[in-house]
Amino acid sequence: MKKRLIIATAAVLAAGLVLYLVYGRNRAGDRIIRASGIIEGIEVNLAPKVAGRIKTICCREGDMITQGRTAIEIESDDIRASVDQAAAGVEQARADIASAESSVENARASVQGAEADIARADAEVEQARVQMDEKKKEMDRAGELYGKAYVSRESFDLAVAAHDTAVAALSAAKARLNTSRSQRVSAASQVKVADGQLVSARARLKAADANLAFNQSKLRDTVITSPIAGAVTFRALEQGEYVTPGTTVMTVVDTADLYVRVDLEETLVAEIPLHAAARITAEGLQGKEFRGQVTEIGRYAEFATQRDVTRGRQDIRTFRVKVKPDAPGGLLKPGMTVFVEIAKKA
Repeated sequence: MKKRLIIATAAVLAAGLVLYLVYGRNRAGDRIIRASGIIEGIEVNLAPKVAGRIKTICCREGDMITQGRTAIEIESDDIRASVDQAAAGVEQARADIASAESSVENARASVQGAEADIARADAEVEQARVQMDEKKKEMDRAGELYGKAYVSRESFDLAVAAHDTAVAALSAAKARLNTSRSQRVSAASQVKVADGQLVSARARLKAADANLAFNQSKLRDTVITSPIAGAVTFRALEQGEYVTPGTTVMTVVDTADLYVRVDLEETLVAEIPLHAAARITAEGLQGKEFRGQVTEIGRYAEFATQRDVTRGRQDIRTFRVKVKPDAPGGLLKPGMTVFVEIAKKA
């Protein structure tokens, strides 16, 4: 689009120069500056962010388009499949989190069960120790009585056997206590493992959510809408053609904010005040005249219309001047060549 505007501008300047030479415009003493210009406006280049084949394209050059209307649609079957796959990844990650949370709960329950077993085993050990102490006292007393022949050998042997049984019961209770403690250590280790799995599952969910959002964004990017209302001034590709990211497919110009661009020599710019009154006519609109005013005068020179070929003389440069028509009425179109008369300073 920029190249077309440059070519069009060059053509306008050439035509303006011819008219200048033929009719002797802007003679000394004139209170009017006459020049040719081109209708321009704020333009937006519509380009895709994703590569693909053009599925639909709405308008031809010269057609009007409303703001928010779908202008271009890129084929999206592969991207839709990626979105579905990413959505499945999110569901799998959520299932992994649920499984990991269940494992954490089970492991914590195992810790609680092991702690309960330890408490019971502690009580059993204490009870077995008390029983053993009692049986030892009974055995010692039976031994003294047996030594004095107050009790029979059989009674003494029974006391010894009861003591041995109590000792064995204490050993068994201690073994159960050690087993319960080992189970608690194992259950605590399982909690750590399950917690790690839960953290990993949550991280995978974040990654899956990000992947889904990325692919959904790509899917949205397959539909390109016009951010402004205006006229389609350029269409580079057709339906079915392949397009790469950043390639301009269509250009839309805001027809509600058109202006005339005039490139004036620096010798004339100083004579134009900002908001100076202007008259606009177009060869293709016989009998039509549009009023307007100067809304902008460029601060920097654009290019030179005459070069110094004899030395000692400065190049004559041009400045861009914008003239805003008051009521174009939809008759002035982007790219149209017009003629402008601008009132000089009083």
